[in-house]
Amino acid sequence: MRVPIRSPEIRDDPAAPLPERAASLGTNARVWLVRHADVHDDWQQKAYGNLDVPLSETGIRETQAVVDAFAGIPLDLVASSPLQRALLLGRGLATGTHAPLRVDERLREVWRGDWQGLSVDEFRTRWHAQASAFAADPWNWKGHGGESDADIWARAWAALSEAVRVAKTRVAEAPAVALATHFNVIRVLVTRATGLRASQSFAFRNDTARASLLVDGPDGWRLARSNVPASEVASVEA
Repeated sequence: MRVPIRSPEIRDDPAAPLPERAASLGTNARVWLVRHADVHDDWQQKAYGNLDVPLSETGIRETQAVVDAFAGIPLDLVASSPLQRALLLGRGLATGTHAPLRVDERLREVWRGDWQGLSVDEFRTRWHAQASAFAADPWNWKGHGGESDADIWARAWAALSEAVRVAKTRVAEAPAVALATHFNVIRVLVTRATGLRASQSFAFRNDTARASLLVDGPDGWRLARSNVPASEVASVEA
């Protein structure tokens, strides 16, 4: 089982103003954010970031279970990270739902800069040494020399918006889109689409081979469900 990387603790301040939410695209779109499955044992205890690491045998089976779960869900477009652990999922979702596939570099996982590939223990030690700087501005922090959440947002939101608009050209009503991507991309998209505080953002979970559903409504985006296992996808869409 992969050892999760947890951020240094961020004090929650309910009185603090919420961050600005992303504006509605005016499409009524349903956007499934689907995380890749379990990675190979060699990478289970490393901070692999956007390195192109393979799936484990379990991950391959989990990927197929997710693909099977979405087979009965109407999708108008699938967009996928090019990293192999997500691309297998993206290709499967597109084939299973007969939706076109867009491979989009902007959906790759976070680049962890100088810390990429470190053991989880070493990564955690360095991150907690940066705890004060991180807590002062979690959205823009990049003490490892890699990407900040703001950087992820800039590229991933553009990818989501473009995918929704392309899907909208194919249907008269609300489009349905799936993004085959990674944890930090999902977390950041949910964070700014729905206006989460930093403490809420880093408490958000979307485990491997699970999905979260964002809905574009007239009053803005809402998180309809999060961390949905393959066995419950059909019930969410019912």
